[in-house]
Amino acid sequence: MYNLDINFLRDRGLAQSTEVSDSFVQKKEPSIVDKIPIAVGVLVALIASISTFVHLQGVNAKTTGVEEDIKRIESEIADLGNQNKKIEAANEEIQKIEQETSALIGVFEKIKPWAAIMQEVSDRTPPGVQVDSIEQSGSGSATGINLSGTARSYSDVNDFILFLQRSPFFDAKKIQLNTAGTADFQVEIENEDILPENASFEVPQGIKYKISTQLKNVPTSKLIEEINKKGSTGLVTRLKILEQKGAILK
Repeated sequence: MYNLDINFLRDRGLAQSTEVSDSFVQKKEPSIVDKIPIAVGVLVALIASISTFVHLQGVNAKTTGVEEDIKRIESEIADLGNQNKKIEAANEEIQKIEQETSALIGVFEKIKPWAAIMQEVSDRTPPGVQVDSIEQSGSGSATGINLSGTARSYSDVNDFILFLQRSPFFDAKKIQLNTAGTADFQVEIENEDILPENASFEVPQGIKYKISTQLKNVPTSKLIEEINKKGSTGLVTRLKILEQKGAILK
C-alpha cells in the first residue's frame, strides 16, 4: 500500500514554492522620485512647445507688420508716381507756354517800326536835301532802305549820310552813296496865268542822289525809347507789356 501523507506533503511543498516564485515575479511600483525625470521631460517639452508657439506668433506679427509696411510704401510710391506724372504734365504745359511766348516775342522783336523809321529819316534830313522816295530792300536781318532825291550840293548829300550814320536805327557801316550827279530841280510855278508872257526863270541845278542803308540787326525791344520818341506808341505799348511781365529783358 502507498503512503498518502507523503504525497500530500510533497504537493504542499510544491505549492509553497510556487507562491514564493510568484511573489518574486511581481513588479515593483515606481516611487515619486522615479517619476521626477518623466515629469521634467514632459515639462521641458511643454515649455518648448509654448516657446515655439510664442515665437511663431511673434514671427507672424512681424510678418504682418512688414507686409503692411510694404503695402504702405507701395501706396506711397504709387502716389509719388502720380505726382511725378502731374509734375511732368505741368512742366510740359510750362514749356509749351514758354515756346508760344517766345514765338510771340520773336514776332514783336522782328517787327520793323516803319513809321518810326520814316520819321527818323525825316528828322535826319538836312535843310538842303529833299527825299523823293523811300523803298524797302532785302528781308530779315538784311532789311534795308533805298533813298533817292535831290540836294542843293554834294556837301548837303555828305551831311545827310553823316546824319544817317548817327541814327540808332541804321547800320553806320552799311550806309553808302550809290549815285550822285547834277540835275535840274523840278520847280512847280503857282499862279502861272498871272505872270507876264515874257517872264523867264532860271532854275538852278542840284545834285540827284541815291543812298542805300541797312537797318541795325538788333531786337526791336532795344529801341523802345527811340521808337517812342518817333511816335510809334502802339508797338511801344505792346513791348512795354512784355517787358513788365518779364518776357523780354530791359
